[in-house]
Amino acid sequence: AGLATICDLRSEAERAEHPNRLPPGFEVHELNCQVNNDLRADPSLGRLMLDDPSARGAERVMIEIYRRFPGYMGKTLTAVVDRLLAGGAPMLVHCSAGKDRTGFVVAMLLHALGVPEPLIREDYLASRRWPGAVHHRASLAARLGRFMPASELEAAVDTVIDVREAYLDAALGTAATEYGSIDRYLEVAAGLDSERRERLREALLA
Repeated sequence: AGLATICDLRSEAERAEHPNRLPPGFEVHELNCQVNNDLRADPSLGRLMLDDPSARGAERVMIEIYRRFPGYMGKTLTAVVDRLLAGGAPMLVHCSAGKDRTGFVVAMLLHALGVPEPLIREDYLASRRWPGAVHHRASLAARLGRFMPASELEAAVDTVIDVREAYLDAALGTAATEYGSIDRYLEVAAGLDSERRERLREALLA
């Protein structure tokens, strides 16, 4: 079967600036989730970096973004699972860079499917090889360069472009601390009780 769903995690402003470009005549369901917890979508996160315009400050902002993911993503995960259970696979999940918002959603789906955590981490860290890094590096450097010292700029861009275990740890740690476990987070925040998880596994696992 061909692609059934495009799950777009970007904000409305991001989508307006860079709309999805589909081939003529290509029909697919678009699920727009509008997750604003990202440097591109939430100006307040950029202002946080002004407090420490350095690579160290950039890492703190990235960790803060990931700490917020569990709180931001419950309804998004519910919508994604609803679509998958309604026959919405194969599904393409993306944001702007395809590593942070997308990385968290995919990590949670893999956890729900019973994938061991070491493999989830391996999958997340594979985004270091994402092909759009060159384009995003240039645009990110232009934005950060407006207020960041030149001596810190390259390292700060590397920090934001990167995927790091410390980032994923921040998200997983928040979910486990606030809900008791990742399983409980998925059940309470995302509506993934045991019955829905079993249906999801039946739908997606070979």
